[in-house]
Amino acid sequence: MPIEEILRSIRKELNISQEQLARELNISYTTINRWENSRRTPSRLAKMRLLEFCVAHGISKEIINTLECL
Repeated sequence: MPIEEILRSIRKELNISQEQLARELNISYTTINRWENSRRTPSRLAKMRLLEFCVAHGISKEIINTLECL
């Protein structure tokens, strides 16, 4: 599953917008938007922070497992 699908799935599970996710991760809305639209890819550190966020917020194991493999 590509990162853009992972991000959309996370937002869908939490019922939050790109802007809300960006605030939670302490990054800009523009960054999330670029990731979701395949214009940029998250750094390794960003992926780790996203994984920690998912674990802390009870995101499904499927998404967490996919993030761990990226």
